[in-house]
Amino acid sequence: MSMRIRAMAMVTAVLLGGGATGIALAPAANAAPYFGIDGGGAVTNDWEDEENLGVEAYARGNAIALWETVLWADGALWEDDEGEWRPFKKSQIDGSFGPETESATQWWQSRHNLPETDGIVVSESWDFAQTRLQSLPGNIVQYKGDARNVNFKRVGGKYQVKLKNVGSWKNAHYRTVG
Repeated sequence: MSMRIRAMAMVTAVLLGGGATGIALAPAANAAPYFGIDGGGAVTNDWEDEENLGVEAYARGNAIALWETVLWADGALWEDDEGEWRPFKKSQIDGSFGPETESATQWWQSRHNLPETDGIVVSESWDFAQTRLQSLPGNIVQYKGDARNVNFKRVGGKYQVKLKNVGSWKNAHYRTVG
């Protein structure tokens, strides 16, 4: 056997043996668990077990941007410091649960006669919102809002939201913005 064939045989043996296994398993073993809006199973029960969102609970993240998109789709209003009601605009979808998002959530909860109207997105809010989800081709999930319909994606069991400041689809993670 030539020196070249022997060298190739040794490299192949190493790659097929323990060396390749260690390399292949390392990324999976070190991968952080996903902590975002779950998109596994039927669309009709996607949002029934999501985390609470609010000023003091996951106040920044792409999951907030997903919720703000729901508010915008439903034509939510928020109350400013002077007591004036203003429309929640698409430009306010920023992944930050501030006073405007909290006020718009209170309006949204009241409009839909939910038991909680404190501006914290709890299971009743998620449950009601998921009744408006519809699966479309191409991993698209459409939210049928009162003012407009909006689309999300479900990829690999994870919801994605399109962010205005990034211009691309991002996982709806509870702690990551952008």
